[in-house]
Formats: sequence, structure tokens, C-alpha cells
Amino acid sequence: MRPALDIRPGLHFCRFDGEYVLLDLPADRYFLVEGDIAQAFARFLNRCSNAADRAVLLEQKLICPSRTAGTGGIAMPPTATASLIDRPLPKARLLDTLSAILHQRRAGTDLRRQSFAEIASLFGEASCKNSTGNGQPQCLRAAAAFQRARRYVSATDQCLARGIGLRRMLAGHGCEARLVFGVTLPFAAHCWVQIGETVLSDPLDVVLHYKPIFAA
Repeated sequence: MRPALDIRPGLHFCRFDGEYVLLDLPADRYFLVEGDIAQAFARFLNRCSNAADRAVLLEQKLICPSRTAGTGGIAMPPTATASLIDRPLPKARLLDTLSAILHQRRAGTDLRRQSFAEIASLFGEASCKNSTGNGQPQCLRAAAAFQRARRYVSATDQCLARGIGLRRMLAGHGCEARLVFGVTLPFAAHCWVQIGETVLSDPLDVVLHYKPIFAA
């Protein structure tokens, strides 16, 4: 009997026409799969691959025996339809703004010491312990604080540190948020914080430019 195969653990993907952008979370890298390998990958996902397809995908380390659980079961948030940043936010309190600055700086320090996979492994536990629904007033406070914090700490090329910081701050307020990663071609990547269909960290038109590939 042929052993069952599955997507390699830690590998996340999205399709662009006949190509796939993949995020290898343990290796902390993105890469592109195209041509014959992309076609073999598509057939594998559609459960119509042949032995040659599977051999190529095994060689490329895109699939593995399924005794190691794959990543296909990770739920993605719904498509974003609104953003708090696109509406007037309440004036951020000074203490909230200081908290936002500290959360972003702590996230930046953590990213220099740990891989994102290690940081993300703690997210699920925090969400379960602190989730109390969408927490709209707390969401507004946190979003406003991070917007005001942009005056004092750079937001340029800091979407990951800001996203981790905002997600942690929301968890502390009892809000279950998701940190969503998106990609586009020509290749660019971005991440944002989202609760339900609402984005808390970016304008909606920015987020909709990207196709979600992973959420933590």
C-alpha cells in the first residue's frame, strides 16, 4: 500500500494563475513554485496526481508522509470588508499610546531573538485564554493607540513588529485577533491584524492588494 502523503508541516501556499507562492514558516522564507512543479502541485492538491508528480514533490520537499500532520487544517479569517483605519478613530490616550510603543518595541526585540514560528506558537494559547468576542471599544482603543504611536516609532517596513504588538495588546484586552499574512505578484508581502472581517492596522485598500497565505 502506498503511504499517505500530505503538505509538509509549516508550509503554506496560495495560487496565482498557474504559479504558487509558498511560505515556509519554519525556514522563515517565501518562494515561488512554477512550471512543471506547479502543475504537479496543483494535481496533488486536486487529488489527481500520479507517481511521477509525487516523486517530484517529495524531492522538492513540498510533501511528506502524512504521519506528520500537514497544515491544510489551519483556518483562515474571512475576507476583509472594512477597516477601522478608514473611519475616524477616538483620540488615543497617552497610556494606551505608550503601551503600543512598548508592544511594538518588544515585538521587534523578540523577532531578533526568536523565529516568528516560535512567537506564533504562543498566539493560540493567548487567544483561548483571553477571547471575549470582538471587543469593539477595546479594538478602537488599540487601533487608535497604534496609529498615534506612528508619530514616535517608525512604521516603515515594520508591519510584522507592529502586527505582533497589536495582536498581543488586543489579547491583553480580551480580544481574539488574527495576524494575517498576504502576498502578491510581482512578489511583495505584508501582514495586518484582523478581527472577523474588520482590519485594525491598515486601510482596507492596502490589505485587499494582497492574497492571504497564512494567519496566526
